[in-house]
Amino acid sequence: MTSLPVIANAAQPSVEGIARVVRVTDDQLWLEPEQTTSCGHCASSASCGIEAREAAGIGTVTSRLQQRRFVVDNPGAGYREGDRLVVGVSEGSLLKASLTAYGLPLLFALTAGSLTQAAYGEDLTTIFGMAGGLLLGLIAARFNARRLAARGDLVPHILRRARADETCGTV
Repeated sequence: MTSLPVIANAAQPSVEGIARVVRVTDDQLWLEPEQTTSCGHCASSASCGIEAREAAGIGTVTSRLQQRRFVVDNPGAGYREGDRLVVGVSEGSLLKASLTAYGLPLLFALTAGSLTQAAYGEDLTTIFGMAGGLLLGLIAARFNARRLAARGDLVPHILRRARADETCGTV
């Protein structure tokens, strides 16, 4: 097995997960996040269905994983289908994405609602002002998300090959 060049900055903290290579092209890798086994501590542990992996019908674990496939650039390190890789997104990028998705619309809605309440003092008008602010916030979030995507901030990066005994959360 050849050593894997580090693609992402190792000094930058990231949120990591394990994904399996399901398709390799010259310039892209198609990855599918690994389904973790049920630990028994969450509310859905009884219906986790890891043994249902073989069936590919609607609503099965396999069909849900296929919908979660994503593409990363192929760095040309000799990846093959079936390889397990540790991928990550920087914590800063994840914070920017969540502030874009949730913070901007909320900020616009609350600001518009406050200004409308101060100007007119009527509840119904304030509700319409908040709805308009929410709409503007969603538009602003869409533009900011496109900007983040164009810069590559939202794309997971290959960090390393996963060891055979490595699962999500173990190093």
